[in-house]
Parts: sequence; C-alpha cells; structure tokens
Amino acid sequence: MSAFEWGILAIVAVGFVAPAWLLAIGYLIAARKTKPEEPNKRYFAYAELLKSLHAQMDVKTRTVHNGPLFAATVRELANYPEYRTLSVLFLEEITVTGTKKFDNVVRAELKAVEAELLEVAGG
Repeated sequence: MSAFEWGILAIVAVGFVAPAWLLAIGYLIAARKTKPEEPNKRYFAYAELLKSLHAQMDVKTRTVHNGPLFAATVRELANYPEYRTLSVLFLEEITVTGTKKFDNVVRAELKAVEAELLEVAGG
C-alpha cells in the first residue's frame, strides 16, 4: 500500500469511524442517566409504609410496639402527597392515649404530618 492509500484510510478512520463510536458511547451514557422511574414504584413503597405502620400497632390492645420507629414511619407519610387523602384518613384513626415521653412524640408527629398533608392539599 502506498502512502496515499494509508492517508485515505487514516482520514476515513479519524473522520467517520471515531466520531460514530464517540457519538454512540455518549448516547449510551446519556440514556443511562435519564432512566425513567418505574410507574408503580412509589405506590409499592407507599403500600409497604402502610404495612409497616399497621404491623407496629397491636390492634387488640391498641398499643404501639416501638414509639420512635412509629413516629419516624408516620413522618415518612409526608413524602407521598399524592396519597394524602388516604394518609389523613389513616392518621385520623390513630388515637394516642398514653402520657409517656414517646406517646407525646407520636402524638405531636401525628398532628404535624396531618397538618402538613392538609396544607399541601389546600396550598
């Protein structure tokens, strides 16, 4: 092969092949960064949150097994404003009757989350 032919091959490789590969790799990287979220992912996370809240309550004695965990789980309901109606109904059914420290924390958290969800609905 002559120098002219090597030059033509170099121009083709650098001018057409390399940009095509760079463009393809750039497109793949951009596609991975903008991966859409699964449509039902938030619903299943919300359902697990409600299951967790229900599991922490003893229905017969109407007591909560772990006050701090229950308060933190209630706080998570505010992260799902699209289900605010169900969350508010759920929170209204919970009655805290104790006077211990964590009973007061749970009571305050219930009121705060309910107010936040109602504010989102009104605002």
